[in-house]
Amino acid sequence: MNTRINLEGILQLSLFSEENETLPVTDTELQRICQAVLGNYSPEFLGAVIDARFYPYIGLTHTIRRGKSGWVVRVSDHCRRAPQPVLEAIVTILACKSLRRRVSKRARQIYDEWRRDPAVSGAVSARRTDKGSKRFAGHEGRCHLLTAIFHDVNRRFFNDQIEIRKIGWGIRRSWGRLGHYDPAHQTITISPVLDSPDVPRFVVDFIVYHEMLHTVFEGAEDYGAHKHHPPVFRRTERSHPDYEAVKKFIKKFCSKRK
Repeated sequence: MNTRINLEGILQLSLFSEENETLPVTDTELQRICQAVLGNYSPEFLGAVIDARFYPYIGLTHTIRRGKSGWVVRVSDHCRRAPQPVLEAIVTILACKSLRRRVSKRARQIYDEWRRDPAVSGAVSARRTDKGSKRFAGHEGRCHLLTAIFHDVNRRFFNDQIEIRKIGWGIRRSWGRLGHYDPAHQTITISPVLDSPDVPRFVVDFIVYHEMLHTVFEGAEDYGAHKHHPPVFRRTERSHPDYEAVKKFIKKFCSKRK
């Protein structure tokens, strides 16, 4: 039987009905949903073995990858009580990404509406907090003192209104992510690759400034497809006097990663 998923009519359903809230979805049911959605999305998935399960990720992480005998799908167990239309939207999004196709606006809208529900976002935040404190290598680097930089940037650009619990150098030397703001722990982590005599102070200042902006625009309504960097975030970021210089430096610096 060829069951087609009608995304056009999904938004007409109640995504937060009492029935959906009280009936957790089993791994077997998730497997069935994945087989139906993927099989109807593309011939690429037809007849393939689908290994689909819920997984206890900290956040709303969902993954799909090719396995030895088929496809492996893992959906955050935060979604065990999500309505079927939401799970169908998640699997559709994973299918789009795995085949490098554009995600449909309707699938994205269904998923975003659900994940923004206070009960869902609250559960995710609570788990992140329960997983313990962030690990840092320290705030006093060899070349740059992050606490001093934070206070200076806070005074210059935020009128000393930004409050966080901690700022420090990360444990790992990340080149892909130079900074990270964790809203659950209210901390800012900066990649230690920037703690170098080759990196000017104004570059580290800007990275800290960027992460501090997340505390200002956290939960902005116009995130849409730009989940972490909505348009208003980008406009404010570009208003920084060193924006162009930092952008140029980072592009050159990261191309010489060691």
